[in-house]
Amino acid sequence: MVTPATMTHRSRRMALVADILLFSVAIFWGSNFVFIKSAVERTSVIAGGSIVAGSMLYIFLRYVVATGIFAAAQPKSWLKASRRDWKMGGLLGAFYLTALILQTIGLQRTSPGVSGFITGMSVAMVPFLYWAVARRSPGKWQIIGAVIATIGLGALSLQGDSSMRWGDAITLLSTLLYALHIMTTGFFAPKVEPRTLAVTQMIASTAALVILTPFFVHITLDLPWQVWAAIVWTALSGTIYAFSIQSWAQRYTTSTHAAILLGFESVFAALAGIAFGMDSVTWRLLVGGSLMLSGVFIVELLPSSKGVVDEIAAEEGPTG
Repeated sequence: MVTPATMTHRSRRMALVADILLFSVAIFWGSNFVFIKSAVERTSVIAGGSIVAGSMLYIFLRYVVATGIFAAAQPKSWLKASRRDWKMGGLLGAFYLTALILQTIGLQRTSPGVSGFITGMSVAMVPFLYWAVARRSPGKWQIIGAVIATIGLGALSLQGDSSMRWGDAITLLSTLLYALHIMTTGFFAPKVEPRTLAVTQMIASTAALVILTPFFVHITLDLPWQVWAAIVWTALSGTIYAFSIQSWAQRYTTSTHAAILLGFESVFAALAGIAFGMDSVTWRLLVGGSLMLSGVFIVELLPSSKGVVDEIAAEEGPTG
């Protein structure tokens, strides 16, 4: 016999499993920064030294691999999708793909740790974007958290003459687009089945890449094994695994838990960067990263105005 106590115990257990799996997504996303940076360095050489061309080639092949596998595994999710589903998926795919392209390009002119911390600011941006759209103030703690995160960004990225490295600036622009993706997902998610929303985004993005990529680079499959290893690994772990886990896990845990757990992506990006010699432990990384992470946590954990943060908290994280 199923009792209320049994149901409560099962719900708590499922929430714990969901939180653990979301944390694993953050580990994969963060550690993947070093593999992406290395892969694009190699594809850029093949593409004649162009970072943009190398980034486009890598992203194109990653999306083809990920979308092919995901679409084959979930055929009903896209074959039965309505026109409205495709419109929503297409818009979300445009936000996410543009953000990923800019982030990947910017990563070649900054370190994995810095890129990860800047990308993590998307969670702090979301309440303010929602404020602009819905005309509802996020509340004092969210404003304080955003200010702290911005100070951390300055400590991490500003040079002696107060200018910002262009790699960091491009990454910050990608973070804004990730935040738009998160906010828009909050509006669309209740209206579309999770797997359909995920796969339509991927298919729409892949279709766009098929059209756009040839304008930037000659598409070739003759790549070093290290590049193919990175493409397959990031497609499986950063795209397919992440999309699948989030579609399931966020039915059993709160949006605040999801945003906090996925925010640890920045920590693992820094740790991976240090482990692979792409980052060094400096006061900028420690102070700036700590302030940015603290600001994000304040935005997500402390009370917001009229529950704004809970209404638009992330269904999925900004990177991959």
